[in-house]
Amino acid sequence: MANADNEQLPLFELPPITPKPGPATVTFLPSKKSISVEARTLLLEAIREARLPVAQSCGGFGICSWCKVRVIEGSQNLSMPSRVEQRLMQRQSFKPEERASCQAEILGDVTVTTTYW
Repeated sequence: MANADNEQLPLFELPPITPKPGPATVTFLPSKKSISVEARTLLLEAIREARLPVAQSCGGFGICSWCKVRVIEGSQNLSMPSRVEQRLMQRQSFKPEERASCQAEILGDVTVTTTYW
């Protein structure tokens, strides 16, 4: 499928990921601060709950990429990138380990960092 810029978007053919039962632990580096959240919580919400700074200008619509984080461990415990996030990742040249925290849902334990923590 092509977007408005005529870029080809990858299509994920993997089955949906099922959240692990119970709460998930999110660890933030380098502070090593950890919090427990319910499955399907947005990573952005977890960052705010941990009272860590998070840059954002688009209101969580997956447009600005300011909330980008690097996943250190547990990338398999985040939701698959939506089409919105895939477009953002392509447009902003995300590295494979980077995700938009406003789009990624937590499904299990994960450890993340960003350049401004």
